[in-house]
Amino acid sequence: MDTELRWAIVQALSARGAISDAEIEAELERDPSATGKRHAVTARAVAPTPDAKAEAWRLAVEDDSVPNATQRAAIVGFARTVRDELLVPYVGRYFADIPDVWARRTSELAQNVVVGLFPNWPSTVSTDTLRAVDEFLEPTNLPAALRRLVSEGRADVVRALAARAADNAAGRADS
Repeated sequence: MDTELRWAIVQALSARGAISDAEIEAELERDPSATGKRHAVTARAVAPTPDAKAEAWRLAVEDDSVPNATQRAAIVGFARTVRDELLVPYVGRYFADIPDVWARRTSELAQNVVVGLFPNWPSTVSTDTLRAVDEFLEPTNLPAALRRLVSEGRADVVRALAARAADNAAGRADS
């Protein structure tokens, strides 16, 4: 079995809570390459626990020392979860944190956070999230690029809400 397949299995098991951090560490010892380190970050971030999501958020949003690829690995793992409800508390944090991220990070790293962590996960697609986006976009002094990226995320939420409404209407019509 090649390393990519092993890491895919480790990440799938981690996402379901079926593997421990010690087992992820053991796989990292088998593959201590830069790619292996990124896979381990993702494997830890996909774990369905509040602690795993908090650590992934910290790496992606708060730790300015992590390399771009590590940040992306944490973002991918954070957003990929079988327990979507773990992400709900991060809607408010997202809008509180991204102005500071935008101000202190390079445009690439800031864009990774703004786009990759935008709260459009199934359990967060709601009118409440849409309201939070609109409140965030209300000030006129936002940097234009940040406004555009958040507006694009808003459009995704609007589309998801419309699709959900259409599915619900179709379900009622079938009854």
